[in-house]
Amino acid sequence: MTLHPDSVTAEEARVRQLAEAFGGDPARWPEADRPGAEAWIAAHPAEARRLLDDARSLDRLLLAWEAPRPTAAVTTWVQAAAPVQVRQSLRRSWVMTLTGGAALAAACLAGIIAAPRLVDPVVRPAAAPVYASDPDSILAEALAPWEAPVAESATGARS
Repeated sequence: MTLHPDSVTAEEARVRQLAEAFGGDPARWPEADRPGAEAWIAAHPAEARRLLDDARSLDRLLLAWEAPRPTAAVTTWVQAAAPVQVRQSLRRSWVMTLTGGAALAAACLAGIIAAPRLVDPVVRPAAAPVYASDPDSILAEALAPWEAPVAESATGARS
């Protein structure tokens, strides 16, 4: 029985998803979803029985199915092709390793070449200033930034 999409609750939709994904046995469902699903199953036994029976019948079909065995010709062909495939795979891995190594070496070389141009030049300390040794010269030099020129102090102008 297919229900109208508007009449399907979120709980029923989740139980359908669980049954389709994990089968008709709630023990195989994720533990986090199990309590809510089992509550819906207990509240709606008729719908739950139909839904779980459909999922169980699919489970039985899937368990009964056996994959076909390969023929002797297919087995022989695979075994004959295996060494060639292994050699090609090894060759590809060496090429990829060498290519990757060459790319890494080129990137390192580019960094070594470009690094001096990208960083700030070395800052060298300035030569130590030579200070006067007599006290009057030291005082005049220390007060120089705060003294106004003589012409400006007479007119009252400031720079």
